[in-house]
Amino acid sequence: MKNKIASYKTEVFLHTKARCHICGVAEQMLKALGRTLPIKLTKVLVTDKDELFERVPAVYVSGELLTEGKIDLEIVRAAVVHDRITSGRINPNV
Repeated sequence: MKNKIASYKTEVFLHTKARCHICGVAEQMLKALGRTLPIKLTKVLVTDKDELFERVPAVYVSGELLTEGKIDLEIVRAAVVHDRITSGRINPNV
């Protein structure tokens, strides 16, 4: 049953870097979103060699960069809902 529930969630990738205050704020915002929508939050630590290093935090859903720097939670919410509808992940009990 746990695998069925896990596959029901939309994976949201949060790209962060060490000692980044705004990255911590973004993580808390996404965790709050996870209380209203079933998401799986995956943190990705970027290094100074990564092209996203100066643009973190950055959020990806379905391989698409949605928002970076100051996170726009409504853009993330809309992308998660869109992903759930188009992928058919609406109800884990079906």
